[in-house]
Amino acid sequence: MELKLADCCGNCEHFLNGQLCTIKEIGVSQNQVCSSYEFKAVPHKEDDCLKCSKFQTSTCAHPKVASEGIMCTVWYPRGVAS
Repeated sequence: MELKLADCCGNCEHFLNGQLCTIKEIGVSQNQVCSSYEFKAVPHKEDDCLKCSKFQTSTCAHPKVASEGIMCTVWYPRGVAS
């Protein structure tokens, strides 16, 4: 079974202060969804390059320094769980 993050406001870069969409400029709830969704990475100390879907790919922003224990602002979780 594949697990994915919900493409909802609660996980969106445009969701501000838990109540406002900065793209649509309206009040929204964290469970709503729209076509302007953009993933918001929320760093956790246990999430590092080894758990990033961009690690050792051409989309890695910092391929020369990416390694275990490193975290950056373009970190993106791996989409498939085993």
